[in-house]
Amino acid sequence: MPRTTDTRERMVKTAARLFRRQGYAATGWRQVVADGATPWGSQSHHFPGGKEQLATEALAFAGRRYERLIRSGLAGVHPADFVTAWADLAAAELAASGWADGCPVATVALETAHESEPLARVCDAALRSWRDALAEAIAANGATAADARRLATFVIAAIEGGLLLARARRSAEPLLIVGGELRAVLDRACPRASR
Repeated sequence: MPRTTDTRERMVKTAARLFRRQGYAATGWRQVVADGATPWGSQSHHFPGGKEQLATEALAFAGRRYERLIRSGLAGVHPADFVTAWADLAAAELAASGWADGCPVATVALETAHESEPLARVCDAALRSWRDALAEAIAANGATAADARRLATFVIAAIEGGLLLARARRSAEPLLIVGGELRAVLDRACPRASR
Protein backbone atom coordinates (compact mmCIF):
# COMPACT_ATOMS: atom_id res chain seq x y z
CA MET A 1 0.00 0.00 0.00
CA PRO A 2 1.52 3.36 -0.99
CA ARG A 3 2.35 5.84 1.73
CA THR A 4 0.20 8.97 1.95
CA THR A 5 3.11 11.26 1.02
CA ASP A 6 3.92 9.07 -1.99
CA THR A 7 0.31 9.30 -3.19
CA ARG A 8 0.22 13.07 -2.77
CA GLU A 9 3.59 13.53 -4.48
CA ARG A 10 2.57 11.26 -7.36
CA MET A 11 -0.62 13.26 -7.87
CA VAL A 12 1.31 16.57 -7.89
CA LYS A 13 3.88 15.27 -10.38
CA THR A 14 1.18 13.75 -12.59
CA ALA A 15 -0.82 16.97 -12.57
CA ALA A 16 2.30 19.02 -13.42
CA ARG A 17 2.95 16.80 -16.44
CA LEU A 18 -0.67 16.90 -17.59
CA PHE A 19 -1.00 20.67 -17.14
CA ARG A 20 2.16 21.19 -19.19
CA ARG A 21 0.77 19.12 -22.02
CA GLN A 22 -2.93 19.92 -22.07
CA GLY A 23 -3.60 22.84 -19.72
CA TYR A 24 -5.82 23.30 -16.70
CA ALA A 25 -9.33 22.97 -18.13
CA ALA A 26 -8.58 19.78 -20.08
CA THR A 27 -7.04 18.04 -17.06
CA GLY A 28 -9.63 16.32 -14.90
CA TRP A 29 -9.43 14.54 -11.57
CA ARG A 30 -10.11 11.14 -13.11
CA GLN A 31 -7.14 11.48 -15.43
CA VAL A 32 -4.82 12.64 -12.61
CA VAL A 33 -5.91 9.71 -10.44
CA ALA A 34 -5.66 7.17 -13.29
CA ASP A 35 -2.34 8.41 -14.72
CA GLY A 36 -0.86 8.74 -11.24
CA ALA A 37 -2.05 5.24 -10.29
CA THR A 38 -3.55 6.59 -7.08
CA PRO A 39 -6.76 5.51 -5.37
CA TRP A 40 -9.99 7.35 -6.06
CA GLY A 41 -10.79 9.49 -3.04
CA SER A 42 -7.18 10.53 -2.60
CA GLN A 43 -7.97 13.77 -4.41
CA SER A 44 -10.41 14.94 -1.76
CA HIS A 45 -8.20 13.64 1.06
CA HIS A 46 -5.01 15.36 -0.13
CA PHE A 47 -6.52 18.38 -1.87
CA PRO A 48 -9.55 19.59 0.07
CA GLY A 49 -9.18 22.91 -1.78
CA GLY A 50 -10.03 21.10 -5.01
CA LYS A 51 -8.42 21.23 -8.40
CA GLU A 52 -7.15 24.77 -7.86
CA GLN A 53 -5.15 23.58 -4.82
CA LEU A 54 -3.72 20.67 -6.81
CA ALA A 55 -2.80 23.02 -9.66
CA THR A 56 -1.16 25.49 -7.30
CA GLU A 57 1.00 22.75 -5.80
CA ALA A 58 1.78 21.19 -9.17
CA LEU A 59 2.83 24.53 -10.66
CA ALA A 60 4.95 25.36 -7.62
CA PHE A 61 6.64 21.95 -7.98
CA ALA A 62 7.25 22.51 -11.71
CA GLY A 63 8.53 26.03 -11.07
CA ARG A 64 11.04 24.84 -8.44
CA ARG A 65 12.17 22.00 -10.66
CA TYR A 66 12.84 24.30 -13.62
CA GLU A 67 14.57 26.85 -11.40
CA ARG A 68 16.96 24.09 -10.23
CA LEU A 69 17.56 23.07 -13.85
CA ILE A 70 18.28 26.67 -14.84
CA ARG A 71 20.67 27.22 -11.92
CA SER A 72 22.40 23.93 -12.64
CA GLY A 73 22.71 24.73 -16.34
CA LEU A 74 24.16 28.17 -15.58
CA ALA A 75 26.84 26.83 -13.22
CA GLY A 76 30.21 27.70 -14.73
CA VAL A 77 28.71 28.57 -18.13
CA HIS A 78 28.38 31.95 -19.81
CA PRO A 79 24.68 32.98 -19.90
CA ALA A 80 24.79 33.24 -23.72
CA ASP A 81 25.88 29.61 -24.01
CA PHE A 82 23.27 28.48 -21.50
CA VAL A 83 20.40 30.29 -23.21
CA THR A 84 21.35 28.84 -26.59
CA ALA A 85 21.49 25.34 -25.09
CA TRP A 86 18.15 25.97 -23.34
CA ALA A 87 16.47 26.98 -26.61
CA ASP A 88 17.97 23.97 -28.41
CA LEU A 89 16.84 21.56 -25.68
CA ALA A 90 13.35 23.09 -25.48
CA ALA A 91 13.02 22.76 -29.27
CA ALA A 92 14.12 19.12 -29.19
CA GLU A 93 11.77 18.24 -26.31
CA LEU A 94 8.86 20.03 -27.95
CA ALA A 95 9.42 18.22 -31.24
CA ALA A 96 9.82 14.85 -29.47
CA SER A 97 6.48 15.38 -27.71
CA GLY A 98 4.67 15.99 -30.99
CA TRP A 99 4.54 19.75 -30.25
CA ALA A 100 2.53 19.15 -27.07
CA ASP A 101 4.90 19.70 -24.11
CA GLY A 102 5.58 23.40 -23.80
CA CYS A 103 6.42 25.39 -20.71
CA PRO A 104 5.16 23.77 -17.49
CA VAL A 105 3.82 27.11 -16.26
CA ALA A 106 2.85 29.20 -19.30
CA THR A 107 0.16 26.82 -20.54
CA VAL A 108 -1.81 27.26 -17.31
CA ALA A 109 -0.92 30.96 -16.90
CA LEU A 110 -2.36 31.80 -20.31
CA GLU A 111 -5.52 29.90 -19.51
CA THR A 112 -6.23 30.84 -15.88
CA ALA A 113 -4.29 33.88 -14.62
CA HIS A 114 -7.13 36.25 -15.46
CA GLU A 115 -9.63 34.37 -13.30
CA SER A 116 -7.66 32.69 -10.51
CA GLU A 117 -5.57 34.77 -8.12
CA PRO A 118 -3.84 31.71 -6.55
CA LEU A 119 -2.85 30.33 -9.97
CA ALA A 120 -1.70 33.74 -11.19
CA ARG A 121 0.47 34.11 -8.06
CA VAL A 122 2.10 30.69 -8.37
CA CYS A 123 2.78 31.18 -12.10
CA ASP A 124 4.27 34.61 -11.44
CA ALA A 125 6.44 33.25 -8.62
CA ALA A 126 7.78 30.46 -10.85
CA LEU A 127 8.58 32.80 -13.74
CA ARG A 128 10.20 35.33 -11.38
CA SER A 129 12.39 32.61 -9.86
CA TRP A 130 13.64 31.70 -13.34
CA ARG A 131 14.25 35.36 -14.12
CA ASP A 132 16.15 35.79 -10.84
CA ALA A 133 18.39 32.80 -11.57
CA LEU A 134 19.22 34.22 -14.99
CA ALA A 135 19.69 37.75 -13.63
CA GLU A 136 22.19 36.53 -11.05
CA ALA A 137 24.23 34.81 -13.75
CA ILE A 138 24.07 37.81 -16.08
CA ALA A 139 25.15 40.15 -13.27
CA ALA A 140 27.98 37.77 -12.37
CA ASN A 141 29.18 38.18 -15.95
CA GLY A 142 29.46 41.96 -15.85
CA ALA A 143 25.99 43.51 -16.21
CA THR A 144 24.58 45.84 -13.58
CA ALA A 145 21.86 44.36 -11.37
CA ALA A 146 19.17 46.49 -13.06
CA ASP A 147 20.37 45.59 -16.57
CA ALA A 148 20.62 41.92 -15.56
CA ARG A 149 16.97 41.88 -14.39
CA ARG A 150 15.82 43.53 -17.63
CA LEU A 151 17.84 41.13 -19.77
CA ALA A 152 16.64 38.11 -17.79
CA THR A 153 13.02 39.26 -18.24
CA PHE A 154 13.68 39.62 -21.96
CA VAL A 155 15.20 36.09 -22.11
CA ILE A 156 12.21 34.50 -20.35
CA ALA A 157 9.75 36.38 -22.58
CA ALA A 158 11.68 35.42 -25.72
CA ILE A 159 11.93 31.72 -24.80
CA GLU A 160 8.22 31.60 -23.88
CA GLY A 161 7.31 33.35 -27.12
CA GLY A 162 9.56 30.99 -29.06
CA LEU A 163 7.80 28.01 -27.47
CA LEU A 164 4.42 29.40 -28.45
CA LEU A 165 5.49 30.04 -32.05
CA ALA A 166 7.15 26.62 -32.32
CA ARG A 167 4.02 24.86 -31.02
CA ALA A 168 1.78 26.76 -33.41
CA ARG A 169 4.08 26.25 -36.39
CA ARG A 170 5.04 22.69 -35.39
CA SER A 171 8.61 23.61 -36.11
CA ALA A 172 11.71 24.09 -33.97
CA GLU A 173 12.78 27.02 -36.13
CA PRO A 174 11.29 29.83 -33.97
CA LEU A 175 13.02 28.56 -30.84
CA LEU A 176 16.32 28.09 -32.64
CA ILE A 177 16.10 31.65 -33.99
CA VAL A 178 15.32 32.95 -30.51
CA GLY A 179 18.30 31.07 -29.07
CA GLY A 180 20.65 32.56 -31.64
CA GLU A 181 19.37 36.10 -31.15
CA LEU A 182 19.54 35.80 -27.37
CA ARG A 183 23.13 34.55 -27.64
CA ALA A 184 24.08 37.69 -29.56
CA VAL A 185 22.32 39.98 -27.08
CA LEU A 186 23.94 38.32 -24.06
CA ASP A 187 27.38 38.23 -25.68
CA ARG A 188 27.13 42.01 -26.17
CA ALA A 189 25.80 42.61 -22.65
CA CYS A 190 28.32 40.31 -20.97
CA PRO A 191 31.59 40.38 -22.92
CA ARG A 192 33.66 37.28 -22.34
CA ALA A 193 37.00 37.73 -20.63
CA SER A 194 40.04 37.47 -22.90
CA ARG A 195 41.96 34.27 -22.39
